[in-house]
Amino acid sequence: MFSTTSSLEGPPGPQRELVVFRRSLLAVMVGTVLVLGTVFGSVPAFGYWGAAGTASTTAAVGTLAPPTNVSASAVASTVSVSWTAPAGLAPTGYYVTRTTDGTPMPACGSGPAALVTASSCSDTGVAAGSHTYVVTAVFRSWTAVSAAVTVVVDASNKVAFTSGPAANVTAGAPMTGLGVQLQTNALGLATAGVPVTISIGANPNGGTLSGTQTVNTDGTGTATFNDLNIRTAGAGYTLVASSPGYEGTVSATFTVTAASASQLVVTSSSSVSGIASATANIGPITVERRDAFGNPASIGQPALTLQPTAIGTGYFAAAAGGSGPISLSIPAGSASVSFYYGNRTAGSTALQFGAQGVTVSQAISVVVSAAPASKLQLTLPDPVPRSTAFNATVLILDEFGNQTASTANVILTSTGGSTCPIDIPTPAHDAVGGSALFTGLRINGNRTGCILTATSTGFQISSSPFSV
Repeated sequence: MFSTTSSLEGPPGPQRELVVFRRSLLAVMVGTVLVLGTVFGSVPAFGYWGAAGTASTTAAVGTLAPPTNVSASAVASTVSVSWTAPAGLAPTGYYVTRTTDGTPMPACGSGPAALVTASSCSDTGVAAGSHTYVVTAVFRSWTAVSAAVTVVVDASNKVAFTSGPAANVTAGAPMTGLGVQLQTNALGLATAGVPVTISIGANPNGGTLSGTQTVNTDGTGTATFNDLNIRTAGAGYTLVASSPGYEGTVSATFTVTAASASQLVVTSSSSVSGIASATANIGPITVERRDAFGNPASIGQPALTLQPTAIGTGYFAAAAGGSGPISLSIPAGSASVSFYYGNRTAGSTALQFGAQGVTVSQAISVVVSAAPASKLQLTLPDPVPRSTAFNATVLILDEFGNQTASTANVILTSTGGSTCPIDIPTPAHDAVGGSALFTGLRINGNRTGCILTATSTGFQISSSPFSV
């Protein structure tokens, strides 16, 4: 069966052949007219025939379906809305509408020009009452609206502390008897098995809440917590209680105080140094008492007397220049004591303290060096040999007899006169570390009234007269 068509590109068959024939005939006629017009000078004329016909085609048409499984749940004044994306044509996005008392309004911050691409959203600041939600799917100019879902917002649903933390609690000690109750209009709800969670709110010193933080309510709607504790001391802590579907609450502020002192810690530098002195001049050195969690222990703590160990000839003073020794103690209500240390003897000392079972966590390394040079010391062999080479040593000392590190020049001379001339091959030496060694000295024959004198940087010393 052949169909009639107006297309010049129809399917092959009688009709297509007729079209071809008509084209050929039309060309001949037009050519003839042009020839005649040329010959006879007349204006060209044209002619054509139309043909009627029908055509048909097909196209796929999709359908935008509405979202399904729309649900809404309220916690205090926040409503959580979720839905399932429709099958088939995927929406560009969604917008949510909340209807309250017959008045629709945008929800979740969405709208026709502000689409939500996820399949859930949160509508905040919703007033108490009954609200209906619908979700509209959008694809270009098409929209599909879900079934409505109703939710009741009851802002009076809350949790409340029936017994909060004490104003002062001890670090690491359990806060027993904390009670949190589910309430509606300040009335307890006899709802058992509802989980209540407590967490830290205000956290002034970065403490950590330890213990069982989630407890189910009993038959009176109350959850009781008995082992919560915070180990870091500080003032201004709060606890936050929460439960699904209920408005949370915050406890009154409280203070966590240090536990009993169990250790002494050097909070200043653990290595100090100074020069030999008759007064305490090295410091300040600070020792602090702390509890087992590292909190400075002061509140409610008695005076604590410190017992230094291995101080040798050292002494202590509360201020620089003090003349100790004094007893060291941390006053009642204080966490630490600062002091100065002194010693006449140069050298290294390790200071450590203890007090009534409390031990220091580390030693304090003290290095005492010699004070400035103030005298000389001359040393000879006893007895001095006759006609044999011997040595003499000159030390440059501080006022306390500590050998200095001086490199001053030292001169050694024979001052016994003609009765005891002493041969000194090298009478001048630079000291090394406060010491000058003279070698190859000689006294020939039996002599009396022998004296050696050492001189350096304004200091002088002579030996006692001796005989050989």
